[in-house]
Amino acid sequence: MCDVCSEAITNPICPFCLTTEIEAWLTLYPHLRKDLLKKIHEYLNNISNIITTYGTTCIKCNEKRAHVCTYCFTDFVYRELMKLPSGKFVMNEFLEFFDFDFDHTGYSENKNEEVSL
Repeated sequence: MCDVCSEAITNPICPFCLTTEIEAWLTLYPHLRKDLLKKIHEYLNNISNIITTYGTTCIKCNEKRAHVCTYCFTDFVYRELMKLPSGKFVMNEFLEFFDFDFDHTGYSENKNEEVSL
């Protein structure tokens, strides 16, 4: 179960592995990288404090640290990215690469509208 939304974790990729992928993507945007990674690492430090030995095993790193679902984590990153001067193109690209809003009821609604900042 996700520690944020209490839904079943059906796509068990931990936030730590997703962060590695986001870091790779952010190499294209060095002006955003420092500020966004600072917020992400603060978030990871906070959830590291609540990780227990019980949890979902990440399919990438094989560690029991998928305590936050991919949707909740990418929603957090999306909201932090919106606070930065990222621009429409970057926001749409983030949604293209990291959209885990499979029900299209959350942040990916903006994908259909083209993010307007």
